[in-house]
Amino acid sequence: MLNYFAEKKFMVNYQTRILNMCRLIDSFGKKILLALAISCPALVLGAGLNWPTNQLLPTFSAPAAVLDVVDVSSASSAEIDLFASLQGIVNRTQPQIACVSSTDGEGKLTWLNLHNLSYNLTNGYNLILKYRSYLNGVVVTDPSQPDTLNLATTIAGVSNVLICDPILLATLTNAPYNLPIGEDLRGRFTTKYQVYGYLYTNYWPSCTHRICSGLYTDLHGNLRDYLVAVKAAVVWLDPGTLNFSDKSALAPFFNDMTANKSIYLGWWPSEGNGLNYIAGYGIPVLASDWYRNGSVFSGVTQPINVPDIPPPPPLENKVYVALILSDGDNIQYMQHVLKMRWNTSARGTIPLGWTVTPMAADMDPMLFNHYWNTATTNDCLVSGPSGAGYTHMQNWSSANMAGFAKISDPYLQRTGLRIITVWDDVTTGVAQAFATNCPTLLGLTDQNENNGTRVDLGLRTILLTVGYSSDVSYFTNKIISAASGWNGTAPVFIIAQADTWNLQPSDMVTVANALTALDPNKYKRRKRPTSRVVMLGKSPVDIQTALKLGKEVSGSCVPAAMHEIEQLVA
Repeated sequence: MLNYFAEKKFMVNYQTRILNMCRLIDSFGKKILLALAISCPALVLGAGLNWPTNQLLPTFSAPAAVLDVVDVSSASSAEIDLFASLQGIVNRTQPQIACVSSTDGEGKLTWLNLHNLSYNLTNGYNLILKYRSYLNGVVVTDPSQPDTLNLATTIAGVSNVLICDPILLATLTNAPYNLPIGEDLRGRFTTKYQVYGYLYTNYWPSCTHRICSGLYTDLHGNLRDYLVAVKAAVVWLDPGTLNFSDKSALAPFFNDMTANKSIYLGWWPSEGNGLNYIAGYGIPVLASDWYRNGSVFSGVTQPINVPDIPPPPPLENKVYVALILSDGDNIQYMQHVLKMRWNTSARGTIPLGWTVTPMAADMDPMLFNHYWNTATTNDCLVSGPSGAGYTHMQNWSSANMAGFAKISDPYLQRTGLRIITVWDDVTTGVAQAFATNCPTLLGLTDQNENNGTRVDLGLRTILLTVGYSSDVSYFTNKIISAASGWNGTAPVFIIAQADTWNLQPSDMVTVANALTALDPNKYKRRKRPTSRVVMLGKSPVDIQTALKLGKEVSGSCVPAAMHEIEQLVA
């Protein structure tokens, strides 16, 4: 049985590609074969995926009228991976299966309901029988070599086999399932480098080359259904400066990918190491490892309803402070923690900026619509790092930098985002790339903590007074310190960004109240709130407004507010 899949793999992949690349038409009662070719790896797709060249992520088919939903709240990790692989294989053609869990803090059925999807809760094993015709067998993982889970995830997508932990093997290979062993990974690898070398040699040629992914080897389910559906390679390697073996294992994958035409999903063992290394290849990153049901929600397509930006408020001689809750490079944050923060009673009581990823326009447009449709006049969505994906853009080549800004523009326009928070440095090259290629963009923020602002080719950048803090006292004191030199003759603009994993809207209310208590005249709230306005101490000004106000008073002001700055910069 060990070699069963090795012998069948080529023919299965060949037949799949032929079906995807061939077209039969009727002509005078005959079936004429118009094209017969094996697709190149970059075009490996499922029958139900639409993936234009100008779109970083594919769009799935519309979901079935009624979904089969598996509650994995009490499932074992082996079962979670089993059902995730089934979900990905089936949903590639049409989304028909979703997996939910009570471990999701926003509620296990919340997003199915908000996407207006009908569903029946059912047993995952029953679905193996229901969708048996989609399956070619199982791939058996080796628990003593954890990286075989990532290899098995890759094999599941390429070969339509279920991920099978050895504890499930007897169940799945006997009645009523009777699934053959496609490939048994047990006892074959002693290092992760052997695992990923085998993946590259044997399966990467059949994977899409538009996505590569990194997942923890102890992360079960979550993004795995999506990666199976799109036939992505899955690895877990840390390309740090001295991690020569990890870099050597990663390089062949990235060498086969195209700058600004491909993307890295999931996450890294080390954020800094990963972002700095992949910068050399011009490939953006979408933090998405804990994102659930991507193979379903990408098929719920609809235009994103962006509210109109109201006219900016009159400019006054005050200290304008924009407060931002941030982790918006991260689509699972939008799905989980942002939803929980959004539901708190403090949201909407003061102007706040919320970072989100423009890539949700591809992966889950309904997610975007939920936030825009339920935003108060005090809520403003802002692009998280750094546009169409997370990058350390200052480390990119000039050509790739300009290309990234260019591909970011349609995502910014579709989602109504007019401000980008850039991590880490807004160099002159970065600013000019965005200024040249993103005509609707109103401004940038620089992650490095400082007080200052500048304009490059008409595009304003404001340095964050607070870069990313989880301490309310530090947050407040930094704002007060930045405002202490204000002489009252011209407005001053300050942007402060909070770590939303540890702080929430009620903490931002605490900061606003502390500023008002110091000087109600300096930090005065307007009687009439500005739509989607950011906090100016106590005077609402959104990020977009702040950037525009900054333009009106030339370049002499300090970091502008980041909430309604859009308005004032336009």
